Amino acid sequence: MKLNIRQAVDSDKEKFIYWVVKLSNFNRSNHNNKCKYDDYKLVTNSIQIKAEEIFNNRNKDTLILIAELEEKPVGYALGTIFQEAETADNGAGRIGLFDELFVEDIARGVGVGQKLLNETMKWMKESRISRVKLHAYSWNHNAKRLYEQNGFSEYSVSYDIFI
Repeated sequence: MKLNIRQAVDSDKEKFIYWVVKLSNFNRSNHNNKCKYDDYKLVTNSIQIKAEEIFNNRNKDTLILIAELEEKPVGYALGTIFQEAETADNGAGRIGLFDELFVEDIARGVGVGQKLLNETMKWMKESRISRVKLHAYSWNHNAKRLYEQNGFSEYSVSYDIFI
């Protein structure tokens, strides 16, 4: 199978927004039912607006990669570079964020996610970033396994309670 990873171009905008919403739907379907108290149409509308802003405002500190398998788009990765606040007691300065990763079901298990991660990390290194953060839901065992296999380790844990 021919796998190609490339930077997003203007004609990828609608596909990118579609995937960002699809990633949200995937996450939502795996969340505890107690988390689903809001109007999800409003949530997805806000996600679409934010995805469009991210896409339209791409710059040297934003990377959107598109994965193509047999010349068909099958996923994306979003990486950003930001300035961690000087008040961050765990390290300030320029930090990389591996923000999003999505691969269509038909392309999972053939290394698409790995290749997107590799190319994003290569970009981070070329941008002289020495620390990269990411976030993964505790229920997403496949994502956690991918990240741990690539040297990421658990650093912080979030908790919540419904009262």
